[in-house]
Amino acid sequence: MIAAPDFITNYSVSGWQKMKIIVVGAGGTGSALLNKLFQMHMTLINLGAQGFDVRVFDDDIVSPSNIGRQSFWPCDLGLPKVEVLVSRYNQFGGVNWSAITRKFEADDARGDTIIFGCVDNVEGRKAIHEAVQKERNIVWIDAGNDSRSANVFLGMSAKTNNKHCYLPTVYDLFKSQMDAPIANPEPSCSTAEAVARQDYGINDIAAFHAVQMLWGFIRHGQTEYQGVTIDLRSGVTTPVPADAEMWAMFGFVNSAIAA
Repeated sequence: MIAAPDFITNYSVSGWQKMKIIVVGAGGTGSALLNKLFQMHMTLINLGAQGFDVRVFDDDIVSPSNIGRQSFWPCDLGLPKVEVLVSRYNQFGGVNWSAITRKFEADDARGDTIIFGCVDNVEGRKAIHEAVQKERNIVWIDAGNDSRSANVFLGMSAKTNNKHCYLPTVYDLFKSQMDAPIANPEPSCSTAEAVARQDYGINDIAAFHAVQMLWGFIRHGQTEYQGVTIDLRSGVTTPVPADAEMWAMFGFVNSAIAA
């Protein structure tokens, strides 16, 4: 079990300020996650809370392979992804979220913030990890996937029960892969190529599990696991516990999460 950081607990109890959220990436997983965040935002508003203050970072534009498969329409072709998505929620949902048409940088994050990582490249994850190291009270929920499987991992550097707690991030757990010289994937030119790379539904499932971890913190004050692995082939979703032995299996040798 992982207790909610104090800044999330304070949000849940006070209900007088909006929770700061950053979404890095507005593609398949990011666009699906934004929809779920808006649903959660409205649920919290109806429960008497202030909802979310969301900033979305992405420097990509809508391509033909994004139409329909992601949350984009034919009229969006060639437009910045973040501007398309955020403007719809602002216009039709009554929110005032922010679209930033560039890549996320570590200095973009400040304390008391939830960061959702929805990028398919190492560069983006390194920037988020740097933000976690620089700032206190940052929670990073990373959602990554390949064609038919996905991983969602929670990491944080935040006060919990008035003590600083460090939970290893996806960068810590997969550091050897993160530091390896891996070329970023080329954009898909067709829907067939895109579906071959990311099968239908995998982004939506990863997004659901990512926001569910935040909901556990807000509504229940805890989450029962640090991550999940998802396999579309077998239909099996497996929770990953927050456990020093598990971290060692991934190569993370520092077993102390409190300082």
